[in-house]
Amino acid sequence: MDISSAVIVVVFVMTIFSSLGSNQGYAPPKNEPKPATVVSQPAASTHAEVPLGFVDEQTRPIANYIAGFRQPEQAKEIAESIVTHSKTYNVDPKLVAALMRRESGFNPRALSSSGAVGLGQLLPSTCKTTGVENPYDIDENTKGTVRYVRYLLEKFASFEDPVKFALAGYLEGPNGVYRNHGYKAATSQYVEDILGIYNKI
Repeated sequence: MDISSAVIVVVFVMTIFSSLGSNQGYAPPKNEPKPATVVSQPAASTHAEVPLGFVDEQTRPIANYIAGFRQPEQAKEIAESIVTHSKTYNVDPKLVAALMRRESGFNPRALSSSGAVGLGQLLPSTCKTTGVENPYDIDENTKGTVRYVRYLLEKFASFEDPVKFALAGYLEGPNGVYRNHGYKAATSQYVEDILGIYNKI
């Protein structure tokens, strides 16, 4: 083997060995495009989606969202009740679903330390004014919740953002919010939580 061949072999071997090391110290060129961010898919729900054809087009996205927290049969029942009563009282059903998610996690048996009950966490006084006799009943609680939301939307209709004020009134009580034309910082987070959920449905 002559000297030039030996040099080529040595350079080749050194190149191979140097490529086995890390890329420590490597910096990409300044104008090298950054790799695209891969958005991972959300984790699959622990419950199956409500089967297609099982519910109508308006109810399906709400039912499928609720099925992430309840079994499909119960998710269907809750969603259908929400849509039915929302049509009656002219309320956005997604808003009602988002409110219930924040209030009870769609648990019809939910009971708070303050005595609020069911899907919409209705207080006894609210049950009385909305005609709810059994707040643990899915359809009754939903009807009462939707009626109360309709009342709040009407009460704050003249405010700059009636939906936000209605949600604040749902948590704090409408009279104080109306009188003060405002609500607490903690209530603001509650309102934003519900609107965030709304955008996911």
